[in-house]
Amino acid sequence: MQPDTKSTESVSYFAGIIGQDVPTDVLTHLFKSSRLPGTFLFHGPGGVGKLATALTLARALHCKSGSFNNCDCDSCRAIRTGSHPDVIVLSREKQIGVDEIRELVALAGLRSTVGQERVIIIDRAEYITTAAGNAALKTLEEPGDHVRFILITDTPARLLSTVRSRSYHLRFSLLTGAEMIRFTESVGDSANETSTRDALEFANGRPGLYLRWKHSQEYRDVVNDLKTWLKQLPTGKRTASIESALKWKKAFWEFAELLSSAERAANLPRGGDAFEIRRYYESQSEYPVNPVNWRVEERAGKDRRWSQGRKALLLAGNLRRVLSLDLDTGKARAITRLQDFMEKIRFNCSFDIALERLYFSLAGLKG
Repeated sequence: MQPDTKSTESVSYFAGIIGQDVPTDVLTHLFKSSRLPGTFLFHGPGGVGKLATALTLARALHCKSGSFNNCDCDSCRAIRTGSHPDVIVLSREKQIGVDEIRELVALAGLRSTVGQERVIIIDRAEYITTAAGNAALKTLEEPGDHVRFILITDTPARLLSTVRSRSYHLRFSLLTGAEMIRFTESVGDSANETSTRDALEFANGRPGLYLRWKHSQEYRDVVNDLKTWLKQLPTGKRTASIESALKWKKAFWEFAELLSSAERAANLPRGGDAFEIRRYYESQSEYPVNPVNWRVEERAGKDRRWSQGRKALLLAGNLRRVLSLDLDTGKARAITRLQDFMEKIRFNCSFDIALERLYFSLAGLKG
């Protein structure tokens, strides 16, 4: 699509994306110069605005008013609610197999229904299987002028090297303290409130985590229980036993289940930029935000069951953040152990062995 540079010259294309100036500046330049590549790879920490940026780019390609930001035209509203026929958002909590990818490839071969370009966003692209990645290579390399693929992942190393090499990489970063405060003000929160300060401390540069802590009591309760649970670890390797390790593993999976449930139930405007987040919390019934519109998890019970690996990664990530807030837990070494555990989970090692090693590592740090 050729943007009208005269009518949009003064538009700040990504004004609702806070703290990601480098990737959004690159996207703005590519958009204005009509040089958007066929396949993007957005990567970086979770909860920093990758999906929101992808959806903003989709709005820039389809917006009827030309304002893009805080717009409520038919196209922008359809993208925000997951009903736009030419903006497809696939988000899964489990493997993305050959069948799903082949359907997307088939859709990529069709012309746009109402606009000039079709945008296909694959969130959590690390779940693409090897066979599915190979099936998509040709399309990702030459998707055609009428379609854009945007792959989103926290862990780009898990994608096939051949998929990475066919993508235009944009790296997203954690927000600074000043940027997080600007984000809270943009979504209508006061940085002077105790609840806001607590959420900022926990989020550590991730707006997505800030929203979870700020707006989900269930999520806060589970994380606070995690803090108590960590304090109950044995005080050294000599007092840690196989029996206590088994109890700890059982508790680990119980917390993983609770946390994944809280994550799914959290009241979040997923993929929303700062403008959409503010309007969502002001009036959720009048301003819904749910861009996932293809194979939505809620459509089938099987899609709602998260894999063990997904639950373990979610809990390990939260444990890491809890440890980083408590200077008395030997945080530096503990975080190293947790990062090592998360890498083992990503590469499908034995859950039992990984959990036992994590348990004795954390127990030893307290001695």
